[in-house]
Amino acid sequence: MRVLFLGASIAPHPDPQIAFEKKFEVIGYNTGNLLIGQSLFEELRFEEFGQGLGYSPQEANERFDIIAISAANFIFKNFDLSYLADFIEPTKLPCVVAGLGAQAPAIGNKVTDIPEGSKRFLHIISERSKTVGVRGHFTAEVMNDFGIKNVSEVGCPSLFRKLRRDLKIKRPGTDASLRVSVNGSRNVFLHSANPEAARRVEADLLKLSIDRKYPYVLQNEEPEMAMLRSGEGNKTDLENAQAIIKQLNMGMDPSLYVKHIKENAKMFFDLAEWDSYISRFDYTVGTRFHGNLIALTNGVPATIISHDSRTTEMAELMSIPHVPVGKVGQLDVRELVQAGDYDAFQRKYTVLYDRFAQFLSNNGANHRLE
Repeated sequence: MRVLFLGASIAPHPDPQIAFEKKFEVIGYNTGNLLIGQSLFEELRFEEFGQGLGYSPQEANERFDIIAISAANFIFKNFDLSYLADFIEPTKLPCVVAGLGAQAPAIGNKVTDIPEGSKRFLHIISERSKTVGVRGHFTAEVMNDFGIKNVSEVGCPSLFRKLRRDLKIKRPGTDASLRVSVNGSRNVFLHSANPEAARRVEADLLKLSIDRKYPYVLQNEEPEMAMLRSGEGNKTDLENAQAIIKQLNMGMDPSLYVKHIKENAKMFFDLAEWDSYISRFDYTVGTRFHGNLIALTNGVPATIISHDSRTTEMAELMSIPHVPVGKVGQLDVRELVQAGDYDAFQRKYTVLYDRFAQFLSNNGANHRLE
């Protein structure tokens, strides 16, 4: 099988010396996207592959047998997918689409006000696929609103990247001191159904990281990423820190915020490094879906604080322990980890693993999910 990969990029980038700005652009300005693209790449079997839109329709037809699309929150009013529709439509290739999601502040909101090019893309992939792999029930309902019914609720391909059907979570003992990693979405909380609660939780996650010196994993927070890369005494760092502190009502010295980021923040552009890092912890917590999922797939318990339809939909489908932002009180990591039902997650994981393997087979894709 010869596969052309579109959507989320494959990691790591082939040029290790590529500048940060270009590297960040290639992955779609969020390191969590690496888990989507790389996972589908590792899950499929192929003799040859290509990536991206740099082919004519004739070249694509001659060089490849199928188009594999690692999708994310594509169904969103601000995303125009005309470029994908324009590329796929003149080819004759079938598609396998995994991880397609709708983005809204909350489950149940209508997501019909999207660009016409995006609607055209959805209908094209529906016609080229036996079923379209969506993130969960909410996206299935959104697709139905567009008259598309051939969908499979398979979650995200990042759930199955380890290619193990018997995933086990290593739950810490009640008396053990916890090694904790934190993640957050402090620059996207306005997407939430409850922006004020989301703002409070993002501030509390940062405070937890600062007070306990817990590492904080960055995914798309560009000011903090710049702090990690800059030298000491950078004026822009202090200005950015002051703006963040004001936005979150944190009431702290900007220089201390910069110092914390430089000493405790992490970012990853290589999944092997991220795997190695997260495997050293007993627990992760935060509002990042993929920042917590990579922990779970490495056997580390995690709790997602769900702040919008994306995180809620996938956490519900996969039975991942999660708490809506509006219901979060004091962030007690020991209480949260003990409250998580990881047995339910493990049971659901096996069901979804088999469902995803069948989904790939039904769409004519050779795969490694034995």
